[in-house]
Amino acid sequence: MAKAKAKPSQPKRVVVTVTDQSLGDIQEVAKTLAASGLTVDRVLPVTGVVSGTCAHAGLAALRRVPGVESVEEEVDATPSAAAG
Repeated sequence: MAKAKAKPSQPKRVVVTVTDQSLGDIQEVAKTLAASGLTVDRVLPVTGVVSGTCAHAGLAALRRVPGVESVEEEVDATPSAAAG
C-alpha cells in the first residue's frame, strides 16, 4: 500500500500589528517581515497594520521581528450560505 503524500500547507492570511513606537518605521518593519517569510500585500501606516500571507510554520518567526506587537491569522468575515 502506497503512503499518501502530505499536502503542502496552504499559506495563511495574516494581519501583523506594529507597536506604537514602531509606527514611524513601519516600512522597515514590513521589509523585515518580508525577509522573515511574509509575502506582504499591504502596509497601512495610519493603523499600524501589515497584511500578507505566510506559511503556518513561519508565524513564530514573524512574532520575533522587532517592532511587532501581534501576528494573527486573518478571519474570513463573509457570512456562510448556511447562516441565511
